[in-house]
Amino acid sequence: MFPVSAPAVPTAGEVEIEGVPADLASTCLREYAPELFWYDRSPFLSESARSVLPWLRYEHRDHRAEGAANDGQFDSAVPEPTPAPTGRIGVSFAPEDGVGAYQWAATRDLRLLAPEPAVAEVASDKIDSLRLFREAGVGTPESWVVIADPADATRCWKAAGGRPVVVQRRFNNLTGKGTRLATAPDELGLALQDWRGETLRVSEYLPGIPLTVSGCVAGDVTVISAISHQLVGLPELTPFWGAHCGNQLVADHTLPAGAAARCRQAGRRLGDRLGELGFRGAFGLDLVATPDGSVAAIEINPRFQTVVSLVQAQETAAGLLPMLGTHALATLLPAISVSRVRTACLTLSQLVVAATRRGRLKATVESGAYRLEAGELRPLGPGELTQLRPGEALLWCHAAPGDLVHPGNELVLVQLPCRVAESTERPELNAEARNWIDAIRRRLISEDV
Repeated sequence: MFPVSAPAVPTAGEVEIEGVPADLASTCLREYAPELFWYDRSPFLSESARSVLPWLRYEHRDHRAEGAANDGQFDSAVPEPTPAPTGRIGVSFAPEDGVGAYQWAATRDLRLLAPEPAVAEVASDKIDSLRLFREAGVGTPESWVVIADPADATRCWKAAGGRPVVVQRRFNNLTGKGTRLATAPDELGLALQDWRGETLRVSEYLPGIPLTVSGCVAGDVTVISAISHQLVGLPELTPFWGAHCGNQLVADHTLPAGAAARCRQAGRRLGDRLGELGFRGAFGLDLVATPDGSVAAIEINPRFQTVVSLVQAQETAAGLLPMLGTHALATLLPAISVSRVRTACLTLSQLVVAATRRGRLKATVESGAYRLEAGELRPLGPGELTQLRPGEALLWCHAAPGDLVHPGNELVLVQLPCRVAESTERPELNAEARNWIDAIRRRLISEDV
């Protein structure tokens, strides 16, 4: 058995998760993928899998260079895959974001384990995904599809019963900036004006806790892993109502009665439907859990999500293969063996520190472990997520000096060995979280352009 250090972070309550037992699966994966590469802008996700996948190698993805190579425009045409030597395997965070991951794999003679692009495109589309939810038997908020025209605001508002609505652009990878809440006809009209001519999804607004179910579709089964609380639109971190601000793992008992089981059921139904369409690999399902314990699906992320870094720590602590490895096996093999376990919930969280204004980044922080002392960051060198002590954090730099950044662009990912807020809809961050954010912002320097 490979040695895995017991987590130093505290636990609170229990959670039910599924996964592939790590001992035999790790050996099996090494046979099929003796050369395994992870491609992303930082190794934050691969590092949380490294204790179980020690041969996994990280390579840096430079989105700025990809854009420059295409004159600032990301080509959406996926190149035909080329044969790669057996055992040379590549996995990327968001292969559907341009063609950079496919070009990297071709250059490095790797087989890229990515979902079928056509299925991923439908799943990620905020409008087309409504059909998938219906086919899977997964409930959603009542929704309407409209062509944006501010002249229709009053009619659209009345059609929704005169109640608050959520307006979404259909496109993928907008990190929440394409989502708005309208609480009055004039706010709805402003969204329809700003996005005039676009096809939009308008949905009833459901108050509740935003959650994410992390899963993986294999040839014979859908694996449902951890549930996390998605932190959305927090004013301390973003000016955008729907922007992703972070996550924290949650135990079943911290959610409304029955909500955790219903989340897992929805994730399984959706994963099974995706599998019928030929999808293989990791996915995330965003939902809202209402106070009465019911859940409604919001959107599908047919890829790895940032929260998978925390999920993998939870899986490893439970003796399961981390999601990156499960994704690889699910893509390489026709069937996998899955176990369901109840395990102590790790109190892990993460926050996204984003740009608040447009500018050219001049200085940032180095990735690594830090301790917060008298409001200042003291570097500790490399660190491991589950070995963080109170007062420590892992910082991952996601923007480099020279980058042109806009409001909402992610600059630093902060991972903490504690909860940062209550499990409510839009909670207030606790004092420790705010102190880390303030200290990081003091180290970020940008100039107006």
